[in-house]
Amino acid sequence: MTRRWAELIGLFFLLPLAVVYWIQHLADWLMPILGLMGVGCLALLLTDKQFKRFRLWHMQDFSKHLGATLKLFVPWACMTMVLVYLLKPEIFMRWPLEQPGLWVITLLIYPVVSVIPQEIIFRTFFFHRYKKIIPSKHWRWGLSTFVFGLAHLVYGNWIAVVVSWLAGALFGYRYMQTRSTPLVVIEHAIWGSFAFTVGLGTYLVMSTGAQS
Repeated sequence: MTRRWAELIGLFFLLPLAVVYWIQHLADWLMPILGLMGVGCLALLLTDKQFKRFRLWHMQDFSKHLGATLKLFVPWACMTMVLVYLLKPEIFMRWPLEQPGLWVITLLIYPVVSVIPQEIIFRTFFFHRYKKIIPSKHWRWGLSTFVFGLAHLVYGNWIAVVVSWLAGALFGYRYMQTRSTPLVVIEHAIWGSFAFTVGLGTYLVMSTGAQS
């Protein structure tokens, strides 16, 4: 129990804070760090006999859950577009209009290099790995949401953290419903791609161009 708590604190509190502290030296390494952590978490899951591996690939009731995702996405995305346009017109649709090449490349690689590792780490791994020390799935949901936002402190602005808390709550809720990594990856990719399109991606990049 103590060892598992120490692991949770080390991986999800101390590591992100250390990266924030040394961000000037680690800015170019954010994606490799995320990828390595994703691979490590996946390896621990695959060696755990109690982990139900089908959660990594099953797509049961795909159309039902995709419908629920889009039902939530469409109105909130429209509202977000209006708010960004009214409050921050200088960033509205900046990437597709001013840097279409970068925008297209980001939409292509973002789900693979960022979304998949994040969902393995913060949803699939977190919900399973800490089940014994946090029996309540709602408490795991809340804590996973908090550390997901905490990890985005690396971008040096409060908007990235708040947006990540909101997104993390949604993705965690969807994972509790579906127990499916791919379904949550799809939802995360939809929202993330929208953020980079509408202009909020401005808050989710380093000056070196690393993505969240």
